[in-house]
Amino acid sequence: MEVRQSIRRVNGEWQVGTPKSARSTRNVPLLSRSLIADLREYLLAHPHSGDPDALFWLARSNGSRRLDWSRKIDCGGVRAYYLVPAAQRAGVVQHLRFHDLRHTYASLMLAAGFKPYEVSRWMGHASVSTTDTIYGHLNPTDYDDQIARFESFVAGG
Repeated sequence: MEVRQSIRRVNGEWQVGTPKSARSTRNVPLLSRSLIADLREYLLAHPHSGDPDALFWLARSNGSRRLDWSRKIDCGGVRAYYLVPAAQRAGVVQHLRFHDLRHTYASLMLAAGFKPYEVSRWMGHASVSTTDTIYGHLNPTDYDDQIARFESFVAGG
């Protein structure tokens, strides 16, 4: 997946722009075959498939539930009507911001054993120290694997 644009709220309106820095423009691997398959299916069914300028996610028409492929998605509506209720049904949290998804992603990648350097690049952090400062508390405190590796090394095995 390529990160080439950012979205932020300015005076109550969502605005699409460029990422903050050169490091923020990046490639992020999709590490789930099922997600890749779902996205491929979505893209193939997209009414404007193949048009690089087409909006990726559709929005609802004002005042209705009718979907409209020509309207930009309303991030506030997606958060309020889909994201927060899904998190509440899952018993995860009562309040959820889109930015919390970044934290979830980084936490899951580190918990899965990816190197902080890799996660730092995927997050678009200026340096790995940013990742460590924010997520360092997630590093495992169970050192059984490291102890076994060190003992094996010292023993010559």
